[in-house]
Amino acid sequence: MGSVESIALNLLLFFAGFFIGNRLAIGRDKRREFNSLIDPIRTSLLITKNRPNNRLPDNYLITFELIRERLHSWQRRGFDRAVEAYKESKGDGNRGHDDMGGFVYKDKALIVHAAEALLKYLKPR
Repeated sequence: MGSVESIALNLLLFFAGFFIGNRLAIGRDKRREFNSLIDPIRTSLLITKNRPNNRLPDNYLITFELIRERLHSWQRRGFDRAVEAYKESKGDGNRGHDDMGGFVYKDKALIVHAAEALLKYLKPR
């Protein structure tokens, strides 16, 4: 009887260890994916804080959607507001024309503030 209990306990511990190890590996992979996803956007936003004329990578809207999917449900509304504020800060309402036919941003502090708001959600995990 003692050996049957011992085998059952060993099997239970084996499966518990297997389950916990699998869950930890999944969490590690999710963190790695999130960090690789946010890295180019985060780098561009950090540059934008010092140089508001900096542009984000061309696929930034798609990347924002992918990031949004990986955020907790309670973070998504704030993230959406931060993305909209960033779009508005870079939009036509904040642009003026320069003498050479291009444009300049009227309020660069607005861009910096919007970039900082986005960076709050883009911290490496």
